[in-house]
Amino acid sequence: MRRRHVGVVLVVALLAAGVAGVAVAQEESSFVRGEPGIDVYAPESTLTAASTDELVLQVANDGEVRAGAAPQRDLVTTARAVTVEVTDEGPFEVHTRRQSVGTVPDGAVAPVPLSVTVPEDVEPGEYDVDVRVRYSHTSLYSPAGNVVQERSRTVRTSVDVTVEDRPRFAVDTVESDVQVGDSGSLVTNVTNVGSEAARDVVVGLESRSTDVSFGEAPRNTARVERLDPGENATIAHRVTVREDVDVRDLALDASVEYTDTDGVAGVQEGLTAGVVPAGEQSFSVSVTSSTLRVGEVGAIEGTVRNDGPVDVDAVRLALGDARIEPRTDSYAVGSLAAGESATFRFRGTVPPGTDPVPQRLDVTTQYRTTAGNDRATVDPVRVDVAERRDALDVDAVNASFAAGESGTLRVDVTNRREVDVRDVRLTLDVADPLESDFRSTVVPALAPGESEVVAFDLEVDGDAPASRYPATVGVEYIDPDDETVMARPATLAVEVTEATDDGLPAIEVVIFGALAVLVAVVFVWLYRR
Repeated sequence: MRRRHVGVVLVVALLAAGVAGVAVAQEESSFVRGEPGIDVYAPESTLTAASTDELVLQVANDGEVRAGAAPQRDLVTTARAVTVEVTDEGPFEVHTRRQSVGTVPDGAVAPVPLSVTVPEDVEPGEYDVDVRVRYSHTSLYSPAGNVVQERSRTVRTSVDVTVEDRPRFAVDTVESDVQVGDSGSLVTNVTNVGSEAARDVVVGLESRSTDVSFGEAPRNTARVERLDPGENATIAHRVTVREDVDVRDLALDASVEYTDTDGVAGVQEGLTAGVVPAGEQSFSVSVTSSTLRVGEVGAIEGTVRNDGPVDVDAVRLALGDARIEPRTDSYAVGSLAAGESATFRFRGTVPPGTDPVPQRLDVTTQYRTTAGNDRATVDPVRVDVAERRDALDVDAVNASFAAGESGTLRVDVTNRREVDVRDVRLTLDVADPLESDFRSTVVPALAPGESEVVAFDLEVDGDAPASRYPATVGVEYIDPDDETVMARPATLAVEVTEATDDGLPAIEVVIFGALAVLVAVVFVWLYRR
């Protein structure tokens, strides 16, 4: 019995020792100690002067286990709360200097994009950008001793950045003569500000809106054969600015395509140019005097002023549709500087049926811009028109005749115009029972308000009853502009009275007496024989 008990005890002890060994082995297999291995790279580290580029850093983790079991490797090689900060940006400007990356496991690579501006004066070559990486990690894990160690680490390193030697360009606006609502020239200057020559340079301008266009297209290009470093070229573009656009700097996107000395094609985008158009051209037209009168030739005098904003050439005025018949279609003014005025004068006839009321005239101002474009504006003006009048008054001086009588019809002619007239031709027109053999007469000249009496012969039929009969006097004259004017005919009333019986007429008495004497002489002669 004693031996049996001893054997049982031995078996139990061996079993307990085995269990304890397994537990210790398990605890030793969970123990691990190590750390992440952080490094920073820039796979694409080439930048260009006078530009803003994206520089992508890569944070790589190559962790290390110093002791412990491999299955627990991630516990100590993972970097947590990783931040990347640029501590010295060198000659560059880094817009986002600090970024949070998060967790970077062992064997992983985390990208960190940086926006970097390279100043124009940075010489081509290699530069260092200093970077600081901060992170935390678990350095030791021991479940047997219930031990976990945490650490924070800082890694300082630098990244090599290369500013490459290649063509770079700047586009500037030189001048422009375009106006709102018109086409003109936009002159730009493209300069190779890089350190390498470029050939087959193509400069493109593109409008950002419909306010500016290049003819019918929103984009225009021009080619330059070659541009060496520091060399520039002047390029003229034909642009059009839409009407009613506010006067402001209208932005244009510019780009340059080129081929470098190695035959590699490149393009530089993100360039800008602009055009500030001059305001829309305008004129002020006003009428200073008007001698227009219904049925007569009159004149309109006025002024036209160039309100700018620029000088113009070949200014010509024309009258639009109105109740006036101008003698000439247009009036040439010539060149007008901005702010300058000039006078104009139109002569014309107001038709007889026109009402004597103010008339609207649309005056068209045609001109040529500094860009060589022919343009026109229309301005309405108000013109006074006087009522119709007789230019020459024609009145009868003596217009009473007896039936069967022959005599002279005297007519008084008066000039009612404010100007001299000449070669006044008056023509008499009568019908039965009136008759005239000499129906036309001429007055050499009449000053304003001057009168002259002219005469026409007139015969009245003996059988004409007593009454008033019309006699029409046509009037025609030449005005100071050597224009022949037909005035309104004047109608005169010729009064015819009954014939008077006053005995034999004197001629008949003389004839009768002569016959009587002749008869007496004949009788005496016969008697003496």
